[in-house]
Amino acid sequence: MADRNTPASFTLEQWRVEFNELATDVGDIANLPSTVNGNAVTDALEAIKELESGLSTVLFPNVIDFEDSTATNLYRIKFGTDDDLQLYHDGSNSLVTHDGTGNLNIDSTSGVNLQYGASTKLTTTTTGVNITGDLDVTGNITLGGNITVGDADTDEITINADLTSHIVPNATNTYDLGASGKEWRNLYINGALIDENGIQLTHPGSSGTVATEGFSIAIGVALG
Repeated sequence: MADRNTPASFTLEQWRVEFNELATDVGDIANLPSTVNGNAVTDALEAIKELESGLSTVLFPNVIDFEDSTATNLYRIKFGTDDDLQLYHDGSNSLVTHDGTGNLNIDSTSGVNLQYGASTKLTTTTTGVNITGDLDVTGNITLGGNITVGDADTDEITINADLTSHIVPNATNTYDLGASGKEWRNLYINGALIDENGIQLTHPGSSGTVATEGFSIAIGVALG
């Protein structure tokens, strides 16, 4: 492309001619569309003016409007060398997809809120995550650290699963099983009751006596 010299002494007509010649250097002016931003254009200068007007009054002050994306090359906002991050709507759902180098991070120095409607359900904090509402988890759960369940005796815990581990208190001779006015009903065991001194309370398998180590209590057991 040839160099174009445009001194300040040029008249407006000389500027117009020089500009059109520059446009010809870049590409055939005949290839310009007949309208830009809905207005007819006949030269590159008019096209640039209309393009600038469209950008400043239509595109940037308002929403960039994309149609539904039906393929990876249609109506998506893409970031990254290999289009790693994409934002689009597929006709049914809005999607933010990440497939490439690194992780998808959502970062804020003041926390991140996840809302349903206008109601915040999950909030990140400096110490972790706060959840408001019900938490329904499908799959295995592994928890580390100290765990507090409930904040009042009106809260309830329902266990529908079978336990596959021992229940061992954190400190000996410190915690009770049940309380006055809140006793357990029946106790089903297969083995002995053993106190901290090793004294065992055993029971027969079908009938006989309930015995302790060192002495026994004879009772009649009637089984029907």
